[in-house]
Parts: sequence; C-alpha cells; structure tokens
Amino acid sequence: MDLSLDHVLLAVADLDEAALRLGNHPGLTALPGGRHPGVGTANLIVPLGGDYLELIAIVDQAEAATMRRSQRVREAVAGGRTFAGWAVRTNSLEKLRSSLERLGLATNDPFDGGRVRPDGVLLRWRTLELADPTPSDPFFIEWQVPPGSHPAEQPAAHRSRASGISRVTVGAGGPVIGMLAEAGIPVQVAGIGAGQPGLVSIELATPSGSLTIR
Repeated sequence: MDLSLDHVLLAVADLDEAALRLGNHPGLTALPGGRHPGVGTANLIVPLGGDYLELIAIVDQAEAATMRRSQRVREAVAGGRTFAGWAVRTNSLEKLRSSLERLGLATNDPFDGGRVRPDGVLLRWRTLELADPTPSDPFFIEWQVPPGSHPAEQPAAHRSRASGISRVTVGAGGPVIGMLAEAGIPVQVAGIGAGQPGLVSIELATPSGSLTIR
C-alpha cells in the first residue's frame, strides 16, 4: 500500500483575495480550480510538484450545510484558523481501510468526488474518512485521473520557488498519526502549548530554506 502526502486545505472567505495575499507573501501562485458540485465549495490550487495546497471557500451555503467537510471550512473561516484539514494519498482505499480497522478505527464508506477544471478536464477521486476523527487526523484520497492530471502536477511559477510540503505539524498524536509517520509521511506532533489540536503549521521547501505557513 502506497501512502503519500497529497494536499493541505487552507480555508478562506474569498478565493481571489486569498490568491492575491499568497502571491504577495509568501510568493505562491494559485491557479483556477473549480466548483465541487453538491458540496457547496470551490477552490484554487497551488501546485507544488508532488503535493499541493488547496484554497477552499464556501460558495453555496445551502449545499455546504449538508456536508461535514464543508462545515469544517466554514468553522475554520469563522474561527480565524488557517487550515481546514489535510489529505493523504493512497493507491487503494480498500487496503487502507483494512489497515485502519486492524488498528481498531472505524471508517465511513468511501465517497466519490469530482470537479471539472477550467480547461474542461474532468477530475475524479474517492475519499475515505474515519468515523470519529480527531482534529489532527487527515482524510484519505484515491485519485482517478489521467496521467499528468493530478492537481500537484500543473505548471506554476512561484516567486518563492516552493517545491513541496516538507512538513505538516499537528497539535496532537494518535494511532493514525503514528501509522503515517511510520509510513514516511512528513508529519510531526507539536510540543506542549501548540494552542490547537488540529493542524498547527506546514513547511514548504524552497531554495532559500523552509517557508512556514501557520
């Protein structure tokens, strides 16, 4: 079973304003993403080669009210928090689900998702969530896209020359975080006084050193 860091969700109130802010500092370019039908959200993508940042905003309050992950976006924006979650990529949700169950962790049934890029390319994926996740736990994603079409692979010229997420720091550990660390996912648990149980910060690799987003 192959596991790798896929993306981190940055909750924003306004996609255009957030893209401008990221471009000014820390020098990241956000590309058009698309609308998530039936989920009430839309996004912009910051491709980083093997992984990416997703700027995500609520664009339909009624649709978003029925989706737990969309509610996390709303709550993060309302609470002034940067992050709405993170995702780990797998090549088999079924194998991963079995591994989680062996750890005594129940999961919800996989959920099919998709969106159409501005150039008309259809992206599809399946996601898996723990039935009772902690704020630090990621969700899991299995992509079903043509070769070269993963969001992280889109060409983007970042002024910072960021080339990937080198570290994700969370406020608390647990069996899932331990499993991911053993699998080589660059996740660490913050020390005492982190101030929040979910994502605390991420670090991006650049030629001039780590770029931290909190």
